[in-house]
Amino acid sequence: MRPGVLLIAVVALVVAAAVAQAQGPGRPTSESFRIEWVRRPPSMRPGVDGYIYNDSRWRVTSIRVRAVVVDAAGTVVRESVVSVWGNAVPGTRTFFVLPALGEDQIYQLTVISFDLISEQTP
Repeated sequence: MRPGVLLIAVVALVVAAAVAQAQGPGRPTSESFRIEWVRRPPSMRPGVDGYIYNDSRWRVTSIRVRAVVVDAAGTVVRESVVSVWGNAVPGTRTFFVLPALGEDQIYQLTVISFDLISEQTP
């Protein structure tokens, strides 16, 4: 094999490995986050408090959550997108607020987007 061809093959392998590592399983996906919500008690202003748990190794920001309100019959009542302000640090939870619900309604929440800040060391 000629040296020039060998050099090109080695460079191609190094680039492919770097791309695979950058896109590897360490990067978070929507499934890297758990979401909980709870209605506020009657003694407080009406509303729903939400929490996102960051189970990834990445600090993220600008999280957007799709909030679908479903009634007791399973019919979609309304849908919106809620922004979560601040950074979500690995292993912690981040607070956000949702509009109040009717008695027979629940939220179905999913993370639809976020921005990476940095990977945290274990």
